[in-house]
Amino acid sequence: MNRVDRLLGYLVIFQGRSIVRAQDLARRFEISERTVYRDIDALCEVGVPLVGMPGEGYQLLPGYYLPPIMFGESEARALFLAVAMLTGLTEAGATKQAAQAALEKIRAILPKSTLVQLEALQASLGFYKVSRPRFDPDDPKFLQLQQAIQQQRVVQFQYHALHDNRVTVRAVEPVHLAYLDDVWVLTGYCQLRQAQRIFRLDRIDWLTVTATTFVPRGPQAHERLHAGLPVRVRFAATVVRRVRENQHFTFTQAEPSQADGSTVMHYRVTTIGQIVGWLLSWGDGIEVLAPSELRQHLRHTALQIAERHRD
Repeated sequence: MNRVDRLLGYLVIFQGRSIVRAQDLARRFEISERTVYRDIDALCEVGVPLVGMPGEGYQLLPGYYLPPIMFGESEARALFLAVAMLTGLTEAGATKQAAQAALEKIRAILPKSTLVQLEALQASLGFYKVSRPRFDPDDPKFLQLQQAIQQQRVVQFQYHALHDNRVTVRAVEPVHLAYLDDVWVLTGYCQLRQAQRIFRLDRIDWLTVTATTFVPRGPQAHERLHAGLPVRVRFAATVVRRVRENQHFTFTQAEPSQADGSTVMHYRVTTIGQIVGWLLSWGDGIEVLAPSELRQHLRHTALQIAERHRD
């Protein structure tokens, strides 16, 4: 990276953070701290009001705003793709309108040659949702949960269970939202079950953010998202490719393919019921190798299906 690009990088970092240490800049740009100090002096010489605080770092003088920074071609392309994906896969609403307005601002500062290339790219790409509803970033439940996580407030909601459609009212300490397998899920400490649990937002009927606050319990729940029961499944060669294209969100790794084309894949689930329906969708193209309770559960289910279809 040349010095001009590096100095522009400094400006972006200073604009987004209150205090920046020289050692952090050195690590970020893979240079020495001595070089960082020379760069800081250069920025000060051209009028950027940086204030040095002994033992803490540097910050911009309060009230000073940096002028707009030009995007590189690859950066502009990435932003165009991100906005195109957002507008193509989400419901109409405030967030989608804001994304489109942001795109217009980006277009206004791009060189004409770059803009022509990106408009051609945008015209040739499309993002669509067919099998599932579009994601709604302005869904009240989604916005409420973001607020509850930031403020560390307990939420209460009515939830439909995955396996038997049983309805319960839960009080949960929310810590993380994740987009998995085309659905948003909430991870948090369930006070009813006295354990970390994962909840699908589309199974929540109503939700309330309470006034009760909480202190996060140990490691963040999203760090343990893949903790749980290990599952090993052999997929026949006839279904391996389709399985890879429609993989379950608890997938962790695949073993090398066997001589007959079959492949053993690994998953990690919170309960065996989390993956049963998906496994059954592959018919006789699967064999569960572990755990034994999942093998027994599938055997029992298969016998019930066979009994109901007996002439």
